[in-house]
Amino acid sequence: MKIFILNPCLFTGKLNRLARKRQPLSLAYIASLLRTEHEIKLVDANAINLTLEETIKEIKDFNPDIFILTSTPIDRWEVPSHSHIKLLISNLVEIINNINIPQTIITGSHGTVMPDWILQNSQINFVVRGEPELIVVELVQALVSGSDISKIAGISYWQGNKVISNPDAPRNANLDDLPYPAYDLLPMDKYRYTFTDIPQPFALMMSSRGCPFNCIYCLKEMMKGRYITRTPQNVVAEMKYLAEKFKIKGIYFQDWEFLIVKQRVIEICDLIKENNLDIKWGGNARASDVTEDVALKMKEAGCVRINIGFETGSQKVLDIAKKQIKLSEVKHAISVCKKLGINMGLYSILNLPGETRETIKETEKFLADNNLKVMCAASLPVPYFKTKLYEMLKDQEGKDFDWDNLEKFAGRVGVAQPPWLAKIYRFHYKYKYVMGTYYFLMPKFYLQFLKLIKAKVS
Repeated sequence: MKIFILNPCLFTGKLNRLARKRQPLSLAYIASLLRTEHEIKLVDANAINLTLEETIKEIKDFNPDIFILTSTPIDRWEVPSHSHIKLLISNLVEIINNINIPQTIITGSHGTVMPDWILQNSQINFVVRGEPELIVVELVQALVSGSDISKIAGISYWQGNKVISNPDAPRNANLDDLPYPAYDLLPMDKYRYTFTDIPQPFALMMSSRGCPFNCIYCLKEMMKGRYITRTPQNVVAEMKYLAEKFKIKGIYFQDWEFLIVKQRVIEICDLIKENNLDIKWGGNARASDVTEDVALKMKEAGCVRINIGFETGSQKVLDIAKKQIKLSEVKHAISVCKKLGINMGLYSILNLPGETRETIKETEKFLADNNLKVMCAASLPVPYFKTKLYEMLKDQEGKDFDWDNLEKFAGRVGVAQPPWLAKIYRFHYKYKYVMGTYYFLMPKFYLQFLKLIKAKVS
């Protein structure tokens, strides 16, 4: 079988809506699993900025029997873009209308939580729900052999005029059994991390899946249940492979939580040193897991960055969000990283339930008091389906939602002010605490403001 695997590039006019260049790991795993028995073409249109027309030509020229793509191009399964999905569906319909593809398969968070909507709004044949790799392999085998698809767990499809959703598939409990992603089919020179402390040539890696915590805003449906890890030996073997095959110098672990099992992290660090790997790396962690002894091991093994879900400087809002961290733990994590010279990045969320003008003020004061900046503009919490935040939205509005009408409720669940006003409050308190009460009279404020505007435009 000829199988075309696409990581889509979503264009609005001439603007690529997904400018972040990261390897589509899940698609690369799928390609690696399928290529032992099939002819595979893996195209990361996002990395090479392929227009829709150019993408259609690539698919036409290959003339595939099966077409596979994802709705979450950078594997952010826990926070998929709610605004890009309609653009993706529009592009997908145009692709299918222009090419006669016998079978189409889509993976990702959007279909996992709402397969009916995806099937009804596109010409997709199959939606793969949950961890996709092994499900896709089983589905492709069934399509090739013509066997019964009703027994394949984790897929949704049309049967006559009715959408059928087979039972959920079990989680993959043996991540070591996955082959390395098909990095050789990707444009490895195009990928980069957001900050230069993790250098190019750059690669993403996955060393664990899942999270044992239950924040109300996090979409865990793709990897619900257990926290599952790869062994230290398997992880470091892949790092060594990347260094030798692609001269990789920077790696970011796209685990939801890298530091949950600390002994595993220590063993990974020891193996990195034993193998003399000259790689700068980083990953995500909960503030409560950043201890000085483990962070020192990480630093000695090349770790240059730890990113944490700070979210807010209000303990009240953290508690409502069921984050299960204390601001004192955030302060401790900050002090550890500063002491060891590890860069710390902070993810921040604005207008979580319970947010008021006062809690926004608390957040900006916390950041100013600790001389901290968030990595990017604070995001608004999307009430994703199958989260507690979505249940709160339904209670608040008294109705159900789908991907068509969910977008406008980001940052509007259980709060005292709309998002636009919350952003003004945050802007005001940020500069008040950094520059003083009369910041608007200072020339340096306007210089910084112009730099901010210029950065947003560029």
